[in-house]
Amino acid sequence: MKWIYCFILITAIWSCRSVKYVPIESSVDSVVVEKLVEVQLPPDSATIRALLECDENGKVVLSWLDIANSKNAQAQLTIDSLGNLLAKMKTQSDTIYKPSKEVTVTKEVKVPYPVEKELTRWQQFRLDIGGWAIVILCITILFFVIRFIKF
Repeated sequence: MKWIYCFILITAIWSCRSVKYVPIESSVDSVVVEKLVEVQLPPDSATIRALLECDENGKVVLSWLDIANSKNAQAQLTIDSLGNLLAKMKTQSDTIYKPSKEVTVTKEVKVPYPVEKELTRWQQFRLDIGGWAIVILCITILFFVIRFIKF
């Protein structure tokens, strides 16, 4: 009977193991994204000053003209036969798009968590063969041992 108690005590000692933790692994991942960035240009302007007079025939005559343009604005003035002053302005786009590289860094941290203990060879064998097959094998061996002892 004392062998049974020793066997139970040894199995109880083997089953008491501390909880194992998965080590913390951290990885830094960076992504480079190339995209177009909108850049606003300063506003353009043009100033036009003109002196229009009538001549002796009753027609409109341009006496003097002063045009001040910025580098992206172009002014075009015309006077038609009826004396109408037509002003046309041409400007370039106020926004341009420049390529830009954006680096996105994502840091992924894994938190440790408890993991079940690793299986011993005996436990893995029991899982592979099956607990019932081992029990049947032990009962068969005990049956033959008891039968052998009686004879």
